[in-house]
Amino acid sequence: MGPWPLDPRGPQAEASSLVYWVLFACAIPVLAIVCGSLIYSGIKFRERAGHEAKQFHGHNLLELIWTVVPTVMVISFTGLSWNKLNEINNVDAGAAMTVKVEGRQWAWAFTYPDQQIFKLQDGTTLVAGEQLDIPVGQKIKIELTSKDVIHSFWVPNLGGKKDAVPGHTTSLWLQADQPGTYKGQCFEFCGEGHADMLITIVAHPQSEYATWAVSAIADANRLNDPRTKVGRDTFLASACVGCHTVKGTPAAGKVGPELTHIASKPNIAGVLSPVNQENLTKWVSDAPSIKPGILMPKFKGILTDQQINDIVQWLLTLK
Repeated sequence: MGPWPLDPRGPQAEASSLVYWVLFACAIPVLAIVCGSLIYSGIKFRERAGHEAKQFHGHNLLELIWTVVPTVMVISFTGLSWNKLNEINNVDAGAAMTVKVEGRQWAWAFTYPDQQIFKLQDGTTLVAGEQLDIPVGQKIKIELTSKDVIHSFWVPNLGGKKDAVPGHTTSLWLQADQPGTYKGQCFEFCGEGHADMLITIVAHPQSEYATWAVSAIADANRLNDPRTKVGRDTFLASACVGCHTVKGTPAAGKVGPELTHIASKPNIAGVLSPVNQENLTKWVSDAPSIKPGILMPKFKGILTDQQINDIVQWLLTLK
C-alpha cells in the first residue's frame, strides 16, 4: 500500500486521523455558512435600480451565535486534540520492544533490541537498513537519532512524524494492526538524496515473527563463506571499512550505510533495484554517477575489475 495518512492501519495513525476528520467535518458547514452568507448578502443588499445600498449593523442573536458557537468548537477541538496528543506521546507504556533508528545521508539503520531472539553469533545485535520488521498488534517504541543532519521519520499509515536530531534522541511509537508492508520516508529536506531516503516497515503475524527472526539471524551470520573469502578480504583491506559496517567483521565505519544485509535489501541506496551482481558492480565502480552528491567515491580505476567483482560476489552473500 502507498503512504497515506488517512488510511490508518494502527492506533496512533487512527488517533491523528480522527482529529483530522472531526475538524474537517466541522469546517465544511462553517465554510458553507460563511461563504453562503457573504454571497446572499452581496446579492440581496447590493445597490441596484430602485434600491439604495445602506450600511447597517446590530443583531444581538446573530452576534451571540457567532460568539458562542466558535468558542464551543475551539474548546471541543482543544480537548479532543489534547486527549489524542497524550495518547500519541505515551511512548513507553506497554511497548513490546524498543528499536533504535539512526538516520544518515541518505538511509536509515534499525538496531533491534538486546534480546536473545535478535542475537548474532558474535554477540552483537541484529541491525537492518531501510526495512524494519515488526510483529502485528504490538506497540513498538522507536528511538530516533541522526548521524549528520536533521531527518524526519514518517510512516503515514502507522503514525505521526518525528525529527531525528544529531546528538539528541527523540522517540515515538508505532503499531500495525494488520500484516503488510508500509511505506514511508524522510520528511525533512536533508540534501540531494532526500527523495530516496525511504522507509519500509513489514508487519508479520505474531505467529510468524519468531520464524522471520530465525531466518534473519541466519542470514546475518552468513559472512564467512569460503567461496567469497577473496572478496571479503579485499573489502576489509580497502577504504570500504572506513565508511561501512558489516557485523561480524572488523568493518565498523559509520559514514556510510550498514551493509550487513545488503543482499536482502529491495534496492541499492534507493536508486538501483534489484540488488544483483550487475547493479552492485555499477554501484561499487562509480556510485557518484548514479546518485550525485553521495560521499562514496568512484572505485573504478582505484580497484581492478577483478577486485570489484570479488567484492560484489561477497556482498551478494550478505543477506
